[in-house]
Amino acid sequence: MPRHDPHNKTSAHRRLLGVLLRPRSINGLVLASFAVVATPLMVAIVASVVYVNRLNTQSERLVMQGVAVTRDSKRLNSLLIGMERSARQYRVLGSDDLLQRFASQAKDFETELKSLASLHLDTVPSWNLSKLRTQVASLATQLGTGDQQTNNVIATLNSIRNATDAIADQGTQFVDQELDRLQSTARHARLFLLVCVFALIPAAIALGLFLTFVITRPLRQILDAVAHLGTGDFSRPVSIVAPASELDRLGERLDWMRQRLATLDEEKQQFIRHMSHELKTPLASIREGTELLADGSVGRLSQEQHEVATILQSNSQDLATLIDNLLNSAAWQQQRSRLEYAECDLAALIARMIERQKLAIEARGLNVERPRSSVWLTADADRLHLIVDNLLANAVKYSPAGGTIRIEVEHDTRGGTDLYVSDDGPGVAPAERERIFEAFVRGSSTPGTASAVKGTGIGLSVVRDCAQAHGGHADVVERGGCRSVFHVYIPPQNALA
Repeated sequence: MPRHDPHNKTSAHRRLLGVLLRPRSINGLVLASFAVVATPLMVAIVASVVYVNRLNTQSERLVMQGVAVTRDSKRLNSLLIGMERSARQYRVLGSDDLLQRFASQAKDFETELKSLASLHLDTVPSWNLSKLRTQVASLATQLGTGDQQTNNVIATLNSIRNATDAIADQGTQFVDQELDRLQSTARHARLFLLVCVFALIPAAIALGLFLTFVITRPLRQILDAVAHLGTGDFSRPVSIVAPASELDRLGERLDWMRQRLATLDEEKQQFIRHMSHELKTPLASIREGTELLADGSVGRLSQEQHEVATILQSNSQDLATLIDNLLNSAAWQQQRSRLEYAECDLAALIARMIERQKLAIEARGLNVERPRSSVWLTADADRLHLIVDNLLANAVKYSPAGGTIRIEVEHDTRGGTDLYVSDDGPGVAPAERERIFEAFVRGSSTPGTASAVKGTGIGLSVVRDCAQAHGGHADVVERGGCRSVFHVYIPPQNALA
């Protein structure tokens, strides 16, 4: 029989609960966040309404019952005085009208006692009022039955006066008690409102800030992922931690796009490598053949034939250089994220690059001005090699015969290094200064060379990418009367920290 894993069952329940509790859309997330932030405020509002209603109820009870108990107490005293006066007059006059008036007053006294009992005062027991009402009712039957009973009625009325005075005091006590309750409720309401101001409202603000962070964090992650994809970095998986499943699906699609772009980029780099190697094989045969023709190994050439062989030899060399640039670009695209910082002498590196391109420089009769003293900086030596090599090759290509190439290096106050390369060529049009550093984009100016081989437009792109990998930049500036000076800025190593 299959065994049930309780852990897996619990995990499945948790996942199901997470799906049910998580909003499926951004709109649901915003509404849920609004509800969470509004809950403390709603609690504060409802509690405030309850307190206000309680204060209103207690105030009404205090006013209405306080007025009623005061009025009834005075009415009882007035009726009691009238009853006593009627009883004393009856003892003297013996008139039946006085008996009727006493009975009417006693009835009114009972009515006032009932009205007082209906108030349900905590300080005036209802049983005491009921006893007093029974006692007054018996007085109406006793009066007129004899002189002794009349005297007893008058004496009893005196004792009842003490009871009515006690009722008045109890009514005052009730008013004081209700006033204390009202003040206590007001204190609690004031304390609660202070708690709302200093606790609930800051809690709502804190919740709002927290939910803002929760909502904007996946958006920042998406922006960060898109930025990395835009720079060609496909190595980092796209992971979106979002409270809404809709954003999760967006993250999954972005990661799918990253993988697809990485596959396409790898195919592109592989195509460039294969094509470059395939081109170098027949090119090597062409170069060997032209070299044999140029040096006369296969027979003496006429002047015209020698010029043709020289042109073929020069163009094959330029084509080999372009193929090397393509291979360097492909290698850089794969390794640009791995920089190895070390102390480098930029002046010595420039001297080596000039020596490497010595044949092309001498063939065009160019003069190169370069730094003579050491210029030290901390950078990736291979990337600096690519920067200087491509900038120098570009200057050689566009310089007129007999022109001057100027290479200058300066340090700024922040510890960064500025590299300037200029020549006597036609320069770069202002409208092209931004796009000229893009891959496979070439300037509109015609190189001052007879070579039939044109550039691929990737040399300056490699320069820009190498500079940006260090946290710097590459651009075209005006300097020292020259309208087009290629400038590369390499910041100190800690600029990337």
